[in-house]
Amino acid sequence: MQKFVVIAACFALAACSHVPGLTRQPVVGVVEYDTGITRFSTVTGIYHQDMCSKQSPDVQVHLSDGELRSILSMADKTGFYKVSDDLTTTWPDPTARPPHCTTFRLRIESGALHNQVRWDCGPDGSNAPPAQVAPMVESIQKILRSKPEVRAMPWSSCSAH
Repeated sequence: MQKFVVIAACFALAACSHVPGLTRQPVVGVVEYDTGITRFSTVTGIYHQDMCSKQSPDVQVHLSDGELRSILSMADKTGFYKVSDDLTTTWPDPTARPPHCTTFRLRIESGALHNQVRWDCGPDGSNAPPAQVAPMVESIQKILRSKPEVRAMPWSSCSAH
């Protein structure tokens, strides 16, 4: 009971540095990911999946501190913050490219570090991310696809190459 009172008073006074286990600050950062078919933002906590011929659902998805810390650390280690903001824009769009191929975007912010990168599908319609951002995209996709809320969503009926 005494520990509960100390913790409650600590939170009320916003002075918790003296209580072991309560000094850890939450991880602060922004991750926004848009493939044209799926979108996710840590700002809104919404994961959207375009179903094309069906109603497109949104689900609430929150990253744990560990997951966000992992993404932000990887962005720093892989040099994401120094990657050019426009990787593979082709103009005019090749005729074989599907319509969803012009909206790929990844934005990551962590304190003073930030970058937003955009890319298109390849001229043949392949939607593999460019090498400069592929490790980040694959890591984010893996984390999002591990979430029960995302796994419970129906498969998209959008045609992707």
